[in-house]
This record gives sequence, C-alpha cells and structure tokens, in this order.
Amino acid sequence: MTSICFKHSIQFLVLYFAMQDPNPNAIALSTSLVPFSNTNPYADNFRLKVRPVLIDGESFMIRQSWDERADDEPEPTGLKWTGAAVWDAAILLSEYLAKNPELVRGKHVLELGAGHALVSVVCARFGARKVTATDYDERVLKLARVNVDHNVRGDNSSQCVDVKQLGWGTNDIESFEASSFDLVVGSDVVYNKGLFKPLIETIDKLLSPEGTLILAYKPRGLDEEKFFFWLKKKFQQISKITPANLNSDFINSSVFINLYRKR
Repeated sequence: MTSICFKHSIQFLVLYFAMQDPNPNAIALSTSLVPFSNTNPYADNFRLKVRPVLIDGESFMIRQSWDERADDEPEPTGLKWTGAAVWDAAILLSEYLAKNPELVRGKHVLELGAGHALVSVVCARFGARKVTATDYDERVLKLARVNVDHNVRGDNSSQCVDVKQLGWGTNDIESFEASSFDLVVGSDVVYNKGLFKPLIETIDKLLSPEGTLILAYKPRGLDEEKFFFWLKKKFQQISKITPANLNSDFINSSVFINLYRKR
C-alpha cells in the first residue's frame, strides 16, 4: 500500500510541474502537495492552491481558492465555501461516474453548482459528448474555466466543455435550450432551503424527458428532506447508493448518491 501511495505521489508531482502556467493572471500554484496517507490518499486539505485527485486511475489537478474567500459573503456559497474547494461529494460523484461510464459516454451533460468543475472535467475525460459546467458566481466560474483548461488541454474532449453562468430561479436559464441535457449532475447542491424549488424547476426544464439526474449529497440538517419530498413529485428515484457502497476512504463522509428519471 505504501508503495502504491508513493507511486501516486510521484505521478501527481510530475503533473503538478507540467501544468504550471506562466500567465501572471493565472491562479498561483502551491508549492506543496496533498499529504498522502494509507487511509486517505485524497486527504482533505482545502488550503492547497492545487489539489491532486485520482479518479479511477486518472489524475486530475484541481485549483482551489480557499484563502481567497471573502469573510463578508452574505451566505455560505460562492467562494466563501462551496466554490472554493473540492468537497468529498464531488470526488465520490466523479468516481461513481468514472466507474459507470455508460452514464456519461456520448451524453450531453449539465453540472449544476459546478464550483471548481471537477465533476465536469471527469465527465469530459470519460467520454461525454458535451459538458456544460454552471455556477452563479463569476469568481467561481473563473476558477472552473482554469480547471477545465488545465485538465482537458491537449485532449479531444477539450472542445466539448463549456462554462456558463446559471443562477437557479433567474433569467440565466433563458440562455439554455429546454430539455436539451441527457444527464444532469450535482454535488452538494442541496444546502439552501430558499433555492430548493428553483433548483427543482431548473432541473425539470433542462433535463430531457428520457434523461437521468444524479445528485451526490451529505445530509447536514438543512431541511434536505423537504427538497427530496418536492423533487419526487416530478422525478422518480431509480437508485440510491449509500456510503457503504462508495470509496471506503470516505466511509465517514456520509455521502449518498441518488439517481432519478422524470415521471
């Protein structure tokens, strides 16, 4: 196990130096890497400028902006929390999609609340026909664009990833074609009770009639049960993956993954 972790550390180190961007406007790279351990090779470390993540044997270098958060953010969204770093739910959703590529291959994919866009770049790497990563905050979208550029550069999939603004319940949705996405994905998007219904309406409008919705979430006592109650009025749950059936390194993360189809 130690040799495997050391091998992965070397692979990430090579990728780390290979991806450095001389552009002074680019987000600064960290000089440190994730401190790997035998029990958690991903090791949550939000303050890393660049976080290496291994998804089904594929290496990703995801830039984070944890220390660039604004303390006066009016709510825990944008760069203050959700868009600033890689959360466990995004890693677990990415792994699930990578291990079930038939869900992604050849599909038009929409990621809601993409933040750093890890899930989007994973979908692109694993065969999606087209991926649209969305968030409402322009600072977060800038971070997503950097990660798309660095993680699909030089690959044919680089032409299939778009990054667009989409605030749930806003006029942003008018720039999207209705019912045009085969797959809608989201990780840790169920956090604001005031956005539950706008989020459901957004999904309902953009997902195709035969499409699939996949949500990864961690129960945090934020009235999530109301969201899922309302969601099931329009969507039928077809599968539920529990923490016990996901990566054992994240067994304590309490992340669930639900799959839905339109009723």
